[in-house]
Amino acid sequence: MAGLRNLAIGVHRQDGHTNIAAALRRTVRNHLRPLTALGLT
Repeated sequence: MAGLRNLAIGVHRQDGHTNIAAALRRTVRNHLRPLTALGLT
């Protein structure tokens, strides 16, 4: 679980987010956003 959390934090940091909590809340609202950030869609 810690590895997945670190992956999520790393992806948000790569996207330029400095407030990880706000970025995670935004991601929860759109389930495709993480896939787009990883270049999978």
